[in-house]
Amino acid sequence: ATYVELSVPLAARLAEALGLPGLRPAAVDAARNKHATRGCLKTAGLPTPRNFLITEESKLQEAAQVVGFPAVLKPVSGAASLGVKKVTNPMEMGRCYKEIVDELSTLVVSSGALVQGSPDNKTSGQNAMESGVDLTVLMEQFLDGPEVDVDVVMSDGEYRYACVSDNGPTLEPYFNETWACCPSLLPKDQQVSLRDLAVDCIKALGFTCGVFHVECKYTSHGPHLIEVNARMGGGQVHECNRLTWGVCLVEETLLCALGIPSRPFVPREPISGTAYCYVNAGKSGTVKDMSKLEELIKRENVVWAKPLTRVGAQAVGPADGLPTWLCDLFVRGKSAKEALEYLQAIEKETPVVVE
Repeated sequence: ATYVELSVPLAARLAEALGLPGLRPAAVDAARNKHATRGCLKTAGLPTPRNFLITEESKLQEAAQVVGFPAVLKPVSGAASLGVKKVTNPMEMGRCYKEIVDELSTLVVSSGALVQGSPDNKTSGQNAMESGVDLTVLMEQFLDGPEVDVDVVMSDGEYRYACVSDNGPTLEPYFNETWACCPSLLPKDQQVSLRDLAVDCIKALGFTCGVFHVECKYTSHGPHLIEVNARMGGGQVHECNRLTWGVCLVEETLLCALGIPSRPFVPREPISGTAYCYVNAGKSGTVKDMSKLEELIKRENVVWAKPLTRVGAQAVGPADGLPTWLCDLFVRGKSAKEALEYLQAIEKETPVVVE
């Protein structure tokens, strides 16, 4: 079993080779390749945005004609929104495509995750592919509307648990996350349609069991899938599900790996509301003060306030590139609305000072 994105294909292949329960490699590969995912959805008759696979720069014009604008350029396989950018015209598209390929060429593996390396570490396309980095870019139709996460537990071919959480507006053009709250504040009918789409997409990819972190949007023309991650979500997702619904996704992952049918107990009402965020740098500059985080940790209903940088480090604001995450805040309340308001009030206190 694994909880790390880059290890999912290996864990699936080991399980298959050893005759053990687990995810099937073909399904994992289809989920990790966004173009293959779109193909599976189309075959299953599920909503599929216009998309085009860009294997080289000469394909840009054809991609623009097929997909149109606005659109999103993203690595065909990636994580944590690295290399994801919105484009609104052909000129911007050409510039962003080059930026994404250059960015992918410098990615390195750190603690099992892809992270941005320095330009000095730039690899050739061949070396990048050998280290697991695919330089292929997918262009697809921009999807409007609010983004959600759907955490799903599948067992014996059916979902046994599905939690819908809201994501706040992302910082364009890089789609950096701003906040999330659980349970979702969307109308119940929209939550149900998002949950059903997430489960249908998981099935369309060929999965019958496991824990999945599914990203979706409720657009002006209904629910759409962004991507299926065939593992527990990272960051705050484990604690969010545990504190809100009492379901431990770590345990559920192990049950799947052992071939034990999953039937988590889910209360009729949430235990509490939760909200969390990675605080993005509002401007470029030097990190001057982080002492506020030590005081925040002591406050009631603050689950954690973790530093993600250090005093003296350089921070990048949205005007100059992909914003730097300064700290990780996680709070709880009697409801999701109360938790979110509490989180946003804390964020306004500027827990990390950049000058």
